[in-house]
Amino acid sequence: MIRALLFDLDETLHDRSGSLPSFLENQYERFSAQTSPIALDEYVSVFLELDQGGRVWKDVVYAEMIRLFQLSLSIEVLLHDYVTRYPTFAQSFPGVTTFFAQLPPELPIGLLSNGRTLFQRAVLDAIGLTSAFTQIGISEQEGLRKPDLAFFLRVTERLSIRPEEVLFVGDNYDHDILPARALGMQAIWKRTGDIALTDTQFSDWRQLPLPLQNLIPKETRL
Repeated sequence: MIRALLFDLDETLHDRSGSLPSFLENQYERFSAQTSPIALDEYVSVFLELDQGGRVWKDVVYAEMIRLFQLSLSIEVLLHDYVTRYPTFAQSFPGVTTFFAQLPPELPIGLLSNGRTLFQRAVLDAIGLTSAFTQIGISEQEGLRKPDLAFFLRVTERLSIRPEEVLFVGDNYDHDILPARALGMQAIWKRTGDIALTDTQFSDWRQLPLPLQNLIPKETRL
């Protein structure tokens, strides 16, 4: 029986791939005195390539951007701009807010995210989900990173729930789904693109797999 939910953040709840280009276009425009010799599309595409889906921290990304484009900007200025301004562009996937609003308030819900603590919390605040979580685990503050099983266990212990009573939802098969299943959790893979909806995978929060549907009380279903 499922007694708790556990989520990844980026590309599961937070539409990072959809939000980041908007921020980068805005950053390009605000620093136009330095960036104007570079085509906007190139500025955005090079950042996204160096970023590797968020796996490379931005001081490294911006250092390479400065070198490639010979920008007269410091790493510190661009990094501060990213850390302080990106969260204002962060959006959740369509349907996420509606899904959380329908869940019973007594259901324990945890977050398990790799990233910097203040930044990930700012993103959570921006997409309006901070208050939805009973426990929040972020790799920097925990000293652990997915796919380390100890990271999963630490959050489930704080929820006072056994792993086999948890339903985990994440987008990264190796870092989210495999370790969750290794601990006996039920796991659902949040994917992108046109994929078949099954009990173990989905791509649209407006079309939920049955295990997630079953957690919503009939009286609150929209």
